[in-house]
Amino acid sequence: MPNPTRKLLSSAWASTVLLPKSSFPPRALPNTSYLARCTDDLYEWQRSARKSATPFVLHDGPPFANGPLHVGHAVNKILKDITCRFELSRGKRVQYVPGWDCHGLPIEIKALEKQRSNASIDPVQIRHAASLLASQAIVEQRNSFRQWGIMADWDNAWKTMDLDSELRQLDVFKSMVKAGFINRRFKPVHWSPSSRTALAEAELEYREDHRSTAAYVKYPIELHLGGKSLNVHALVWTTTPWTLPANRAIAVHADLEYCIIDSPNHGRLLAARSTLEDVFKVALVGEEYSIVDSLMGKDLVGQTYHDPVFNVGGSPRPILHATFVSDSTGTGLVHLAPGHGMEDYELCLHHGISAFAPVNDFGHFTSLALPTDPSVLEGKSVLDEGSQAVLELIRTKGLLVNTHEYTHKYAYDWRSKLPVIQRATEQWFADLGRIQTSALESLNDVKFMPSSGKERLETFIKHRREWCISRQRAWGVPIPALYHRESGKAILTAESVDHIMAVIKDRGTDAWWSDAEHDPRWVAPTLRSQFDPSELRRGRDTMDVWFDSGTSWTQMMKPGVNTICAPADVYLEGTDQHRGWFQSSLLTYIARQLTESEVHDFKAPFKTLITHGFVLDEEGRKMSKSIGNVTSPTEIMNGSRLPLVRGRADAMGPDALRLWVASSDYTSDIKLSVEALKSTNVALAKYRTLFKFMLGATQDFTGPMVVGKSGLQTNHRIALCQLQHVSDRTFDLYQRHEYNKAVSEINRYVARDLSSFYLETVKDCLYLEQGESRAQAQLTLTVILQGLQSMLGPITPLLVEETWAHAPKYITCKHPHPLRTRWDIQRKYLQQFNDTQLMMDLPAIHGTLAAIQKASERARARKHMGGSLDCYVMLQVETTHGEWQTVGDCFDRYLSDLATLFVVSKVDVHVGQPPLYYWKAEWMESESFEIDGVKLRAYVYQPDQAKCPRCWRYLAPVGSGDEDREEALCQRCRSVVKHLPQAHAGP
Repeated sequence: MPNPTRKLLSSAWASTVLLPKSSFPPRALPNTSYLARCTDDLYEWQRSARKSATPFVLHDGPPFANGPLHVGHAVNKILKDITCRFELSRGKRVQYVPGWDCHGLPIEIKALEKQRSNASIDPVQIRHAASLLASQAIVEQRNSFRQWGIMADWDNAWKTMDLDSELRQLDVFKSMVKAGFINRRFKPVHWSPSSRTALAEAELEYREDHRSTAAYVKYPIELHLGGKSLNVHALVWTTTPWTLPANRAIAVHADLEYCIIDSPNHGRLLAARSTLEDVFKVALVGEEYSIVDSLMGKDLVGQTYHDPVFNVGGSPRPILHATFVSDSTGTGLVHLAPGHGMEDYELCLHHGISAFAPVNDFGHFTSLALPTDPSVLEGKSVLDEGSQAVLELIRTKGLLVNTHEYTHKYAYDWRSKLPVIQRATEQWFADLGRIQTSALESLNDVKFMPSSGKERLETFIKHRREWCISRQRAWGVPIPALYHRESGKAILTAESVDHIMAVIKDRGTDAWWSDAEHDPRWVAPTLRSQFDPSELRRGRDTMDVWFDSGTSWTQMMKPGVNTICAPADVYLEGTDQHRGWFQSSLLTYIARQLTESEVHDFKAPFKTLITHGFVLDEEGRKMSKSIGNVTSPTEIMNGSRLPLVRGRADAMGPDALRLWVASSDYTSDIKLSVEALKSTNVALAKYRTLFKFMLGATQDFTGPMVVGKSGLQTNHRIALCQLQHVSDRTFDLYQRHEYNKAVSEINRYVARDLSSFYLETVKDCLYLEQGESRAQAQLTLTVILQGLQSMLGPITPLLVEETWAHAPKYITCKHPHPLRTRWDIQRKYLQQFNDTQLMMDLPAIHGTLAAIQKASERARARKHMGGSLDCYVMLQVETTHGEWQTVGDCFDRYLSDLATLFVVSKVDVHVGQPPLYYWKAEWMESESFEIDGVKLRAYVYQPDQAKCPRCWRYLAPVGSGDEDREEALCQRCRSVVKHLPQAHAGP
């Protein structure tokens, strides 16, 4: 049973114990003032207070202004914010101006859906509706970004649909026109029937599970070999039977061996020898065959064949050599449709064969697909019934050998998620041939995080020879080209673009669509001397949205000052942007430099390129509304994804979202799990508990007191030395953009160095001491408080702002705001506490403490003791050889502080056999351990003095009378109580 006298005694001395008192709440409470102070106010302060400081520019990869934000947006924006806040802590002036990507198909489709009732909707109406939708999305997204604690120049945010942005973009386009980079050609492009527009490579997704009906088709050849003629059929294999109406040639490889085989059902067929096994497994299933003859591919080159289905009575078509033909799949003969494939197009172009594509914008056959009977194919979708109709037509002519289902990789529209086709159309292209080399060379000066990003970006650049920049949509920046009505010839010169830009600046971009068809204002004076304005029409193509965002580096330029801006310090986006924004930004930036004659050392638009992965659910699946595994950023902030705590959600606010992002290894895909969110909230709770303790313990600290490490007690020296080391390590990790490792370093420091060690050692001094001893502890905690604020500032700014609001007056009056403090200067201050000898001794101290705790646990299990103060400790150095003297010296250096470090009542150290009186204790437990090969034993045993009723250490005299009198206190407590003011001096 509890001793009632002990209870009474505890309360008797309670007034002499100085417990921490702080108004800092244990849980995060909603407070918009904290959010404003650590975001908008902080950005404005640094912009004005650090005008002459080195700028740090993070250029924003603009999010799409389309719908609500998801967790991926949070990862992106918070990583950017952490980066900016760290640079701010280094004394730099941050320039982070948010932007939005506003044009493009998804917004236009939404605008069309809203105008569905209006059958006669024109481009101007579409543009107005799309602009309104984008503007509404921007308002919602901006509010969300700000709720996440993003510090930015929100008042000057830019949008690609702003007139100023559009004119900057057109200026880059004009320079590329002037340099000859822009041209118009009829050639195959990726065409999306679902979106009815051309697509660039960056707008494609590739699925590995696309299923096609592949076909083996035969074409009649009259072979002329060695003076004799042979009637055979070329056997071709295709996964796109719908392209057969556009066939213009057959390709073989000159170095492959081909065989003429005799098929009972299909006559004599020609195929590569190495493909025969597969041919008879799939095409000629179950047939007996014989090889009639063989020949090399070079013997086939120059021969001709006929197409009796789609070219009835037409001229024979050629067989060509192509290096891309292989025997890995198919038959070694490839049907060429130059209107539906890039390799086909280039090979046929070389031989003077024109592209032909009888497919319209909807992906349906036109009447030209089968001129002899247009109704058979016209209007049918090439990806559906049209393909089957082609196969049926070939079958009726006896030319279809076989079909089979084939699963393969295929391109899809990244927006509609539907298949695309390759289709020759008139499009505008940027020639990248002259840009590629300089772009690749510029990457050698770029720092990549992770390093694999360089190879990934280089791969995309190397495999891109041109860029289709035209789109057949209304919502976008117009390609400022004029066309001759009669001939269809395009007119695009630097002078004509310059003139059109002047009109747009005066009348706005919508006027390109809304002005009268023959309005002469759009025709440059130099053209009016050659054409009557009524002979010309304005084009309706718009620019690829990647050209919009890809020229956003112009936002870093000052208008009229220069034509190219200095590279941004950082570009930071998802890994998918290697094929998107990173690439388009690099290409346009290099193109602009190539137009400047004085530029010879080409630079990328970024000095550092950081990429992050995608957010997946805890099972590694992509988040999808249809699956029901989507988590919103709000759910993380309000704690609704976590189990209830005392009947309510464990809401930790924006810092929970930010800490989860910072804790994640963003260099790969990030799994969002309940366990990860729990860990985040536990860490935040620890931070708050720690801050509450330190703020309460220093509330009455008046300072000023500066003590060098030699004047501090050992536990304070250890704490400050550890702080110096963790501050340096964390700073270095921030500098390397390894934020998850920085969080791990902070958490290890909080859990091991502070909570489990230093705070346990310092409580006695803080609660029970007075004067210099307590001031040392308060000074140490003040320095730790400021160090922890610096380390957590970039990640949990609201928490740091809140600690400042509850900080003691001495700190707020004498020290700068933690979010405005120079961390690099603070690190220099901490250098004085670096102690090499102490750090070398620390493993021995921790090892000894661990042995003491093990022995104490055994004593506690046997009911010999409760708290750690209920025992004495004797450390025995059992061996007197090897490095025992080093270990003995270590203990000697800190002998007077060992009881404090181990939080016990008393510590003795003995080398060899200890005196006999130790063995007289009523109970004793021990634990053996080693330090640097030296064997030691830690003895935990019963104290032989009384327990001090004030400090609970067993250092009070035995038999001193009533425990509520000063005589019952230990010597230290009697001295402290004597000097306390009368109101706090106890009974």
